[in-house]
Amino acid sequence: MRRLGISLLLLFLPLMGKTQEALPQIWQDYIEQLTEEGEEELAEEYLEIFEAYREAPININDTSGSLTRLPFIDDFQQDCLKTYIALYGQLLTLEELSAVKGFDSTTIELLRPLAYAGEMEKPHRLTLHEVFTNGRSNLVFGSGGTLEQARGYSDSIYEGNNFRLMWRYYYKYSDRVQFQISGDKDPGEAFFAGSQRKGFDFYGYSLMLNDLGKYAPKGPLGEKRVYVKRLVLGQYYLQFGQGLTLWSGFGSRTVYGGRIYKYSQGLRPSGAFAEYGYMKGAATTLAVRQKWYLTLFYSYVNRDATLPRNAAHDSSIDWVQSIYNSGYHRTQTEIDKKNQLGEHLVGGHLEFYDSNLRVGMTGVATLFDKQVLPAANVYNDNYFRGDQNYNLGVDLSYRLRRFLFFGEAAVCSNYALDSSRRNISPAVILGSEFAMDNRHRLSAILRYYSPTYHNLHAVSLGQNGVPQNEFGAALYYQCRLPLNITATASIDYFRFPHMKYLVYAPSKGHEYRLELSRPSKRIRGLSATLKYRYKEKGRNIIPSTSVDGVYQLEQTYRHQLQCDIEYVRGPWRWVTRMAYANYHGDVTAAKGGGLLYQDVQYRPRRFPLAVAARVAFFDVDDYEARLFAVESDFVYQHSSVVYQNEGCRLYLLLRYDISQYWNVGFKYGITAYGDKDTFGTAYEQINANHRQQWRIQVRLKW
Repeated sequence: MRRLGISLLLLFLPLMGKTQEALPQIWQDYIEQLTEEGEEELAEEYLEIFEAYREAPININDTSGSLTRLPFIDDFQQDCLKTYIALYGQLLTLEELSAVKGFDSTTIELLRPLAYAGEMEKPHRLTLHEVFTNGRSNLVFGSGGTLEQARGYSDSIYEGNNFRLMWRYYYKYSDRVQFQISGDKDPGEAFFAGSQRKGFDFYGYSLMLNDLGKYAPKGPLGEKRVYVKRLVLGQYYLQFGQGLTLWSGFGSRTVYGGRIYKYSQGLRPSGAFAEYGYMKGAATTLAVRQKWYLTLFYSYVNRDATLPRNAAHDSSIDWVQSIYNSGYHRTQTEIDKKNQLGEHLVGGHLEFYDSNLRVGMTGVATLFDKQVLPAANVYNDNYFRGDQNYNLGVDLSYRLRRFLFFGEAAVCSNYALDSSRRNISPAVILGSEFAMDNRHRLSAILRYYSPTYHNLHAVSLGQNGVPQNEFGAALYYQCRLPLNITATASIDYFRFPHMKYLVYAPSKGHEYRLELSRPSKRIRGLSATLKYRYKEKGRNIIPSTSVDGVYQLEQTYRHQLQCDIEYVRGPWRWVTRMAYANYHGDVTAAKGGGLLYQDVQYRPRRFPLAVAARVAFFDVDDYEARLFAVESDFVYQHSSVVYQNEGCRLYLLLRYDISQYWNVGFKYGITAYGDKDTFGTAYEQINANHRQQWRIQVRLKW
């Protein structure tokens, strides 16, 4: 039966007939990569950024720096655009960006749904009347759940029901004022009961004000006053340099689109539903002198943490074993971890920025109200221990014609109470990009992260989850081939000098990626993408000949090949994906995984209804051969599916625009296994071979 289904599906390859899609394919590819690398929270933040600027696009003729608020546009690209406008005048279309230095085809495609070319308004002082009368509001309510009862609910292990509830109010006036407040309850969490007497498990809020005092009259001697470039109250993120000293919020640890330079955003509000990794308090960026900027911040956050065993209700315990970052508070064990560790974060960043030079210095002090003392395991001897950690770093980027040189050097200082020796350890990352033209780009990077470098708020390029215990070198190349084919290739060699989780010995590995894509020359037509990825790394095994269960190290190898074909005609959009993964080791037997799916999206021009559907067939032998795919979903909802075992999945999404202010949506999905009698594991186990999920969302814009 399954073979028949696959055969029928192959008949519906895109041979016929897009309208406006909820998420362009290039954004979908990036979200899938983040998910595959285990960065789902970052993927959700990216979706929030996409939605915010799709609702209020940026004018590319704005040379004040608005474009740099997007995570893939840096200051050098903004300067190149500013120079181009000064020489040739304002841009009339987005396509003109291809003539601006630094804007390659990938960057333009990412930018396309978020920007427009229009006349610029003259900047002016901010007034309350203007803010309250010309701003835009967005209110969203959503819910979702599973029709079947998992073990956590049927056995009353979870405190709440299996519904997710969320809401968010968002207000924005131009780029000058932004306010948001939100609430989120995950499935299994209580709601106005039990441990959640205040309703939602998580509340998010932030207020951002930009350019306060920038357009005020000059002083009596004509001097320009210090002004507030940005002020954020509530929950916020900080991103500086290349992520070694201070980086919170979104920021991939891998490369995308052949570029390795990280686009630091400085100070910005946090995501609405990000339950960890944010700062909370106040932060401001001041323009102190021409080309000089100073950011000051203070944060206090009650973080979740794992307490010693049987110590949940013992107030005398002054230490925790680890920081807990899932955001779930469903079981008594998870509830006991909530708000167990108070974290103070204080520091600043001083930056000098010229047209081709950017230099910054960052200092951060992290202070906990309890000791962090991880459980003694063979792999975590180098983990952070103590209640204080200090980080100091210097970052630099310099452009010389077609070359961009960048890097960051950082150092940490800390010591645990059980050690009288202070730990001072470095981390360094150096890179260069050479743009031959907008069609060819070559990048290279070196990185060294000491095994004892500690930073709880850092995100930088690497193969580890944190910049620690790694030495690596990478090379990336992007070019435009004949027949309008864009090629991106990367090579990354890495080595871990000390043992790590699941690898109880020094190890090494490498990763290769190759992507070929040919977009349609017309807005409507056929496009195709071919991707190949190979990764080799070490991992523990217990040989069958081992008598005492001693671990040994083996090299593992993973190949993944993926082909996407997209066809758009009129109100129809068809996407076909074929993917295959193979995983094996020196000792471990080979495991394989295959995926085939067909997407159909339909949005008639004269009827306010959008329809998206998918039918997918998969056969995956093992978790290591798993495959990922992003599904169409509602605003602020991230839906990424991990395909394992053997079976099929179908989903249907409907979104109806009641008016220009209201819309409502419904999504139903079902996944069924053909080789298992149960679905899920542990508390999420369902005594059936399938799982049905639903979501609804109501949105009001005015």
